[in-house]
Amino acid sequence: MAAAADGATTTFTPKAVNEFTAQARPQGVPTDYVVTPNGFFAPSCVQRVQENEKLHGDGSIEAADGTLRKPAACTQAHFRFDGTRVEPNGSFSMPPIDARANPTINGWVEDANYDSSVNIGKIVATWKVPSTPSKQSGQTDYFFPGLEQLPTVESILQPVLGYDAFSGTTWTLSSWNCCVSGTTYYSGPINVNVGDTILGTTACKAANSCGTWAITSKDVTTGKSTTLNTDPYGNLRWVFGGVMEVYGVSSCNELPASSPLVYSSIAVYNTAFSKISSTPWGADYPIGSGTPQCSYNVSTTSSSVTLRY
Repeated sequence: MAAAADGATTTFTPKAVNEFTAQARPQGVPTDYVVTPNGFFAPSCVQRVQENEKLHGDGSIEAADGTLRKPAACTQAHFRFDGTRVEPNGSFSMPPIDARANPTINGWVEDANYDSSVNIGKIVATWKVPSTPSKQSGQTDYFFPGLEQLPTVESILQPVLGYDAFSGTTWTLSSWNCCVSGTTYYSGPINVNVGDTILGTTACKAANSCGTWAITSKDVTTGKSTTLNTDPYGNLRWVFGGVMEVYGVSSCNELPASSPLVYSSIAVYNTAFSKISSTPWGADYPIGSGTPQCSYNVSTTSSSVTLRY
């Protein structure tokens, strides 16, 4: 189902695996599963959180009037980018060799990140909506900064720009948190346009009080935004200044044509909201030797991450 016009009652449907071309579908993943920035999930394990609601650590969702709703527990496995099956309890096994050898990219391609020695209370980053890919084959492209826990990763908080992420060849913004008891949660989404300036903010609601977080994806050009309010699930110390993640990509022209994509004005703060001056970004290429190879290159400054492809 294609996304309708923006509005409080807009229905956006996360893209289903059966919407990929046959050769791009991940092997072993049910075709009714949907694609998310965290892999492939059963539709019942993907939950939308409204703007005036708050996601709690037990998976319950609190409305503005204090009433709670708790979606049914996720009872189905999800699949990581490489085809690894992850059970609702977090246990997993390696995928078949032929699934790992699939020449189509499903997952993180390149990013810049570092491990912080102190707990993070806020990260902000700005980037522009890139041009649409010159080849349309049902692929999905994601771009985002983010935060994860260390030493044990429990979830990822991420304001996400996606192309064909909600069943339509358009760019959208949505904020995500994965994976409470096997479920992934998202806000919004809202439509955005090529060339718009995006501001992604992941932050404690108040300095020195990180019991509640707000993940906000904002289109600065139009003033529209979408926010996911959520509890944290541990100390956030793994910092991602910028990531490119894709699904169903088998050729370089299925990536946005306007390389490079630059995350600028990146600022990282501790839980007292004091800006951290040292951001020792390290380039990472999770795709490794996978194909297609598109001249991937990550370069950084203290306040920027440039992703080339």
